[in-house]
Amino acid sequence: MLSDQLKQEIQSAYSQLLDNKGYTPRWCQRQMIADIANTLGDVEVDGDGMRVSSEAISVIEAGTGTGKTVAYGVSALPLAKALDKRLVIATATIALQEQIVGKDLPDLRAESGLEFSFALAKGRRRYLCLSRLDRLLQEQGSQNRLLPFYADEFEVDGDYQLLYESMLDRYGRGEWDGDRDSWPSEIEQAAWMPVSTDHSQCTGRQCTFYENCVFYRAREQIYRVDCIVTNQDLVLSDLLMGGGVVLPDPEDTIYIFDEGHHLPRKAVEHFSSFVQLESTSDWLMALPDLLGRLQSETGEQAVLFDGRQVQWVEDLQVDLGQLKQSLLLIREDAGGREYRFPNGQIPEAIRDRCASLCLVFSGLHERMAAVSEDLERRLSQSEVDELLEYWLALIGGAASRLEAAVTLLRAWSIEDSEGTPPMARWFSVRDNDDVVASSSPVAVQDDLYELLWSRAFGAVVTSATLAVGGNFRRYALESGVPAATLFRALPSPFRYEEQAELNVPVLSADPRDPEAHTEMVADMLPDLCEGCRGVLVLFTSWRQLLAVKDMLTPEILDIVMSQGDQSRAEIISRHRARVDDDLPSVIFGLASFAEGVDLPGEYCDHVIVTKIPFAVPDDPVGATLCEWIDAKGGNSFTEVMIPDAAIRMIQACGRLIRTETDTGKVTILDRRLVTQRYGDTLLSALPPFKRVINR
Repeated sequence: MLSDQLKQEIQSAYSQLLDNKGYTPRWCQRQMIADIANTLGDVEVDGDGMRVSSEAISVIEAGTGTGKTVAYGVSALPLAKALDKRLVIATATIALQEQIVGKDLPDLRAESGLEFSFALAKGRRRYLCLSRLDRLLQEQGSQNRLLPFYADEFEVDGDYQLLYESMLDRYGRGEWDGDRDSWPSEIEQAAWMPVSTDHSQCTGRQCTFYENCVFYRAREQIYRVDCIVTNQDLVLSDLLMGGGVVLPDPEDTIYIFDEGHHLPRKAVEHFSSFVQLESTSDWLMALPDLLGRLQSETGEQAVLFDGRQVQWVEDLQVDLGQLKQSLLLIREDAGGREYRFPNGQIPEAIRDRCASLCLVFSGLHERMAAVSEDLERRLSQSEVDELLEYWLALIGGAASRLEAAVTLLRAWSIEDSEGTPPMARWFSVRDNDDVVASSSPVAVQDDLYELLWSRAFGAVVTSATLAVGGNFRRYALESGVPAATLFRALPSPFRYEEQAELNVPVLSADPRDPEAHTEMVADMLPDLCEGCRGVLVLFTSWRQLLAVKDMLTPEILDIVMSQGDQSRAEIISRHRARVDDDLPSVIFGLASFAEGVDLPGEYCDHVIVTKIPFAVPDDPVGATLCEWIDAKGGNSFTEVMIPDAAIRMIQACGRLIRTETDTGKVTILDRRLVTQRYGDTLLSALPPFKRVINR
């Protein structure tokens, strides 16, 4: 039960914030505060402060303008501090993450009277690894010993060498903190990978540079603060490693998943796996020599890589080559560069080959893991030993690669249980003719429940798009939140009918005739943009975006900026500058511009949606899920495609009205909204703008 003292603290903080900012209270915001406070306040704990009651989860859809950050900040921060828990705010986009850290939380702390500390948490790969940088600079001008084993990570040219020297100099003089994002210019991925590391190759406390480690210094800071801001990917990565590795233990954490509609999809991505067959074969070729050097340089007896294991590697290379040829034959018959196995079912001969490969890879992985454990034991018993550190990092990376191969091969060698969603299984052929074998679950609700919801002290999922027509059934199924979860749909406080218009004009072409529809869009755009200051045109494919752009007159092209021309931040900055100069400006964008883009007032007074944003039909995961739903008597179009399209359209419409004084129009150039039965379903899911529908 929420104590009177905590109720008073929350109410006082909210009132003080409203007074200091000159805001009026919003019913939807107050309701969100109450829902979060009551859900978290009802948690029962034991003498050690651990949750003993059922899961405490709230799923709250809050429309644009609710002020979600204020609502969950004012309610969850006092509760987390009182319960001695950490508050972890996890977003899906960098833009929102930066807004929360740079504006929302500082504002909340300054104006509400709440006292709390906060920090931004990032994964290891965002930070410089001093050990790797030191090794690269020491080996300048000589053949890097890692090259045969990690050729994809250690192709260093002279330009990068100068960059690395500059990194060391700036870090040593305190002019750079080792964070990739704070380097004064963009660092190419090929340059960054060799001087960063991951969990498998980090030697932790055994490292010579541990006391000055950029990552561990950052981690120490986040363990000292009340509120940690991060991304959903880092939360999922930490949970997959067991929890408490990078972030606090789930049992000691209250999670806020902002932009929470992304969480199930991101979880699917984290549970996926892939193996590059030819690259893996090349990598295996170097393994016997690598382990021979390890034994001779360190006396590592755990290796004992005898003729039997050498034969294993040779057999693996042959089997991988045969697997690749089998897949290329399938691709040759089917055509295209990607092939998805229908219903995730792999032919028996390929499945058996993968099972045999999996057994041998598992044996090698066990051997590598044993070597890694022995090296770690020896390091812990010795003084500083850079040679052992070097080998521990290298063998840890080898074990990780073998484990990834085992995961994929196991997924390709098993049959799915009857009555449960299948794994999606597919392969693609790269430009270098390497074959990439992939697998992914199509549903992760059980995994999310086991790793997250059942362990978290408490959690709040919020977004402007969690329900379709007020129904949370789809999200509950995808996310695996427990049955007792609180679901709440809160409307936006904006006066949509007065502020905005939704227009479906008379249209001469249907998107099912792509060429005619593209020509129609290009013909209509000049008139649609006439008289507008800031226009956002949202496409569903690069092909149509580029085709429309090619058809425009030079006069229109002069005011158009397209996704891909510059970074999103640069496009938005230039767009704002044009509007500030009283000039018209048009942005052409894809899905990433339909979400997380904040263009209030005249910066966006017209959103044009070129067609209903149905999911890409060749996505292997989505296609496998739809196949399974249809096979068991369902209708994937109504159960998956329509709800997903509705959510994307809601996001697109959400770009228009950002404040209580904004006005404007949304135009949708897809006649299927008025000719198909599902059109009314989609229209009814959109914000209640004034409707001008030409049927």
